[in-house]
Amino acid sequence: MTKIHTLVVGQLQTNCYVITSKSEVIIVDPGDEPERILRFIKDIDATPTRIVATHTHFDHVLGVDGVRRAAKTPFLIHQDDLPMLQSMQSRVRQFMGFEVPPPPKVDGYLKDGELLKLGEETIRVLHTPGHSPGSISLSGDGYVLTGAALFNQSIGRTDLPGGDLNTLVHSIRDRLFKLGDETLVYPGHGPETTIGDEKLANPFVGKAARLQVG
Repeated sequence: MTKIHTLVVGQLQTNCYVITSKSEVIIVDPGDEPERILRFIKDIDATPTRIVATHTHFDHVLGVDGVRRAAKTPFLIHQDDLPMLQSMQSRVRQFMGFEVPPPPKVDGYLKDGELLKLGEETIRVLHTPGHSPGSISLSGDGYVLTGAALFNQSIGRTDLPGGDLNTLVHSIRDRLFKLGDETLVYPGHGPETTIGDEKLANPFVGKAARLQVG
């Protein structure tokens, strides 16, 4: 049975997800507090197999190196987000006004449609750009982790370098909204929702917003 555990980490309150199946773990968006993430994984007696970033903004990757060093686990992203990762320090300095450590080294790249095996679970990678060029979502049995593409009653920012509103709207409507209405949505920030609720009432991409955006 697959379980999804949520740890809210860092100053921007990022949802780090620990997906477990048959004592194996995928860690998604370890944005900070690596010691806490590692302690949680030890407490549930699970073995990390991969670290995945839904995108490479600093608040989703600052904890990667700490987790990887301790767990000896590869770090994976979509290749289109590599330039953004490599320029992370200068971007944070420019837009946020503070310093962050050097970006983590990438061990491999995920492609749209790729299947990740985790215990008895199979998770599909969906390329959902718009918030960033290489943003991905992770679709499992009855759930999807959407990173900063789709939120509860909101969508990701597109005013940062690499963002594009029309691209994001199409990613949501053409990719995420094709999932079943009952699919649970686990976003990169904030509370859970469902695909059906967002199709109906999301003010940016929901039914009532179709004439205004996209």
